[in-house]
Amino acid sequence: MNGRLTTLALTGAGAAAALAGRAVARRRAAHGTRSDHWLAVTVARPLEEVEGAQALPEPLERLSGQVDLRFRAAPGDRGTEVLGRPRGDAVSREDLRVALRKAKSLLETGTVVQPDARPSTHPGPAGKVLQFVVRKSKGEGRL
Repeated sequence: MNGRLTTLALTGAGAAAALAGRAVARRRAAHGTRSDHWLAVTVARPLEEVEGAQALPEPLERLSGQVDLRFRAAPGDRGTEVLGRPRGDAVSREDLRVALRKAKSLLETGTVVQPDARPSTHPGPAGKVLQFVVRKSKGEGRL
């Protein structure tokens, strides 16, 4: 009896996973690829200061001509949204995301703020896993 119940439960879980996978695939097909989406950061500065700057911050200046950039007022008068998207394959979405983060930091503080060293990072197996996860998450912002 226990074996049949376990088999039934596993079969049901597998069917649910397959249906969820199909739903995600359909939704992605309907909305286009991720390369169509704009990446954005909100800068805590008024739109006039960001748009009226003499030059773009260095990380974005380096990518000029290879990315499309837009500036707009953030909702609720909370600063400026800086949006970007790669024009071709010359710049990856990961490189653009990192450049937007650095530009935000430069516009708000004048320097690229680095996180404090993680005291839990050590040379053992758990530390190596943590280093890998942190390195991976810096790119697209998710694991």
